[in-house]
Amino acid sequence: MITREENELLCRVEDGATMGRLMRQHWVPICLSEEVAEPDSDPVAARILGENLVVFRDSDGNVGVLDEACPHRGPSLVYGRNEEGGLRCLYHGWKMDVEGNVLEMVSEPAASGMAEKVKHKAYPVQEWGGMVWAYMGPQDAVPEFVPPRWAPTADVRVSIVKAIIPCNWAQILEGAI
Repeated sequence: MITREENELLCRVEDGATMGRLMRQHWVPICLSEEVAEPDSDPVAARILGENLVVFRDSDGNVGVLDEACPHRGPSLVYGRNEEGGLRCLYHGWKMDVEGNVLEMVSEPAASGMAEKVKHKAYPVQEWGGMVWAYMGPQDAVPEFVPPRWAPTADVRVSIVKAIIPCNWAQILEGAI
């Protein structure tokens, strides 16, 4: 039996917790590719390692994983419009691309240069094995994506089942064993 402190150390992944920092040093599955299969389709919400994220595929087919809260006033980008190369917040119309660049601020004249001064939180993304993966660790040292052993090449056919289970990562792993 482990102590309460050991359990907290093992199970907590949010707000800079030790296990969360460890997990962020690896590429993490975010959602199924089929959930964002079509360019300019509806964005998808994801909650990973205590962070609320939004996933979308832009007009060119690139996938973005961004912080869910708009950098302007914080409304959810899950309700945003996915259009013409970016995700537009429905509150004040700011539009972000898959890399977190602010493409448009409809309330600011383009000449103001304000859009270039704001960068939204975005993560590097890789699609592989029918899943969207993101690297959520330090962005100054992004490791190369290494395919999972169950999908060693891009053309391997896999079957994936997604289940949302209200428990922490350690409980589901222990239960699966």
